[in-house]
Amino acid sequence: MNKLLVLAVLTVSFFSCSNDSNDATNTTALREVVLFRNSPQELHWKFNTSGQLTEATNAQNQLVERYTYNNLNQITRVGLFTNGTETSSFTFTYNNNGIVASINGNAVVHNSATNTYTYSHNGTVRTVTFNADRKATQIVEMVGTESTGYLMTYQNGNLTSYTRTSMTSNMSRNYSYNTMMTYRTELGRYTAALALVKSFTEPEFLAHAFTSEYVPEECHHGAPAALRFSYGVIPGERSLQFTSEEYVNDTPGTIASYQEYYYGN
Repeated sequence: MNKLLVLAVLTVSFFSCSNDSNDATNTTALREVVLFRNSPQELHWKFNTSGQLTEATNAQNQLVERYTYNNLNQITRVGLFTNGTETSSFTFTYNNNGIVASINGNAVVHNSATNTYTYSHNGTVRTVTFNADRKATQIVEMVGTESTGYLMTYQNGNLTSYTRTSMTSNMSRNYSYNTMMTYRTELGRYTAALALVKSFTEPEFLAHAFTSEYVPEECHHGAPAALRFSYGVIPGERSLQFTSEEYVNDTPGTIASYQEYYYGN
């Protein structure tokens, strides 16, 4: 079993930016989140002054994705970039329940009997079930006769399990959380609009618990070796960094960055 362990330490210098120790962003706004720095998956999320996630860039500061919103804070367009040049895009409309109604002009069909939403694109059919918080709990993907299933469970706004099952490979992750305020980044609030559209276009986005209100303390993977990541916080003025140390069968290994948060006025 693979295991991810997150450890965090309260720091005065970070929380001094806020008048309320229970919310580090009351007087500061999230400006950037860096994911998996110095890895092939490195990604930089940029936020505007309204707290909207507007673009994602890679380690070379090249655009990867750009997001456009309507006045209801719903994403209406996602531009996809290769080497900094836009190569494709998705456009979205919404129904009265705030669920995607169409993608690139193709209707998302709502089955009221099962409360599922189905979208077809380039031979791929995805059927999505949402909970009351508009977070995907089940996705069934069909490509011809091959199927892939995704199951997600949540508790108190945090992803607690993610499972992907297909005819060729399986993956599972089970997350647990420490409710100390150190772990509360509210990233799920900032990524909610993106997670909604990614449920239809890229279900794997949900695997990393970026939709959670807290940074996970521990994650168990479904692989044979006991893999554990021990996370600690590196504080800075208006910044918060979670770093990881990898353990395989309790043997220390690679140290890397997991999530970095940068705040401004």
